Amino acid sequence: MKINIYHSVIYNLLLKTYKFRGKKGFFAKKWFLLWNYSTKIYSGAVSTTIHGFKVKVNNGNSYALYARLFPNYNSPLLQLVDSVYELYNRELSIIDIGSAVGDTNLFLMKNLPGKIEKFYCVEGDLEFFKYLKENKKYFPESDLFNVMLSESDNNRISSLIKTHLGTASAIGEEKVKTISLDTLLFDKLEGRVDIIKIDVDGYDGKILKGSGKILQVYKPFVIFEWHPIMIKKTQNDFHEHFEILTGFGYNKFIWFNKYGEFSHFELKEGYVNREELVKLCLGDIYDYDWHYDVIAIHSESDVDILKIAELKKAKLRESSF
Repeated sequence: MKINIYHSVIYNLLLKTYKFRGKKGFFAKKWFLLWNYSTKIYSGAVSTTIHGFKVKVNNGNSYALYARLFPNYNSPLLQLVDSVYELYNRELSIIDIGSAVGDTNLFLMKNLPGKIEKFYCVEGDLEFFKYLKENKKYFPESDLFNVMLSESDNNRISSLIKTHLGTASAIGEEKVKTISLDTLLFDKLEGRVDIIKIDVDGYDGKILKGSGKILQVYKPFVIFEWHPIMIKKTQNDFHEHFEILTGFGYNKFIWFNKYGEFSHFELKEGYVNREELVKLCLGDIYDYDWHYDVIAIHSESDVDILKIAELKKAKLRESSF
């Protein structure tokens, strides 16, 4: 993919002046005008730096911007990986579903060097997958898969549509074939998987439903996005994630809000409480696009859930963006 130098300069300038985005007045208007102008006329590759690595991303990709706007962005994942490494005292194997351009991998590689042995990266969007392959040189111990996941093989779900320049969701009119995570990876895991991260805009529950063998055999820690707005748009079930995980012996859930800040523990069946949270999120009044990241822990694990909730390691991270 050929990099456009002109739009790379604009993109990186906008990242450096991101604080104008949240202000009012002349400079804020110019910031948005320049962002919209650049992304409207050019959607190809630009060069930027993410977590100290020089990478290629699509013009307007939002990861680097969100990482600047929200100090605890992705903190729950970072803290989980560090806590599991401390628990096992060895390098970890991670399945990353919804890898996009590889930003999560770069984030973990920079802040937790020497703690990850291998990534299994799954990305359904072909454009993001091309960037993921380009950026793979920074996390060479990884297997990449450009497939759509769901609860079973040969199921047909809606195609991916960009909801913004950093995310795609399965809300398109076309229908595409899927595969289950068990079929894709169970025989490739080389004896273990420690963490599964899922961020697929409303399809997280369906993917967990197709991961039963992996959940039963390996009992990995799971971190997933619980996004009622997108769950509704993709016509999925608000509670499916929890029902599946509970059925496989997961009994501790640590909730973080969309800004990466601790929200609450769920240590017993929380269906009623979740119903109220569904209403809060769908109301879209409390805060724009309100949703949560949830860490699920198996009953056999003795990891320190307080340490995860406190985010101490994550708040001391070397690189936020």
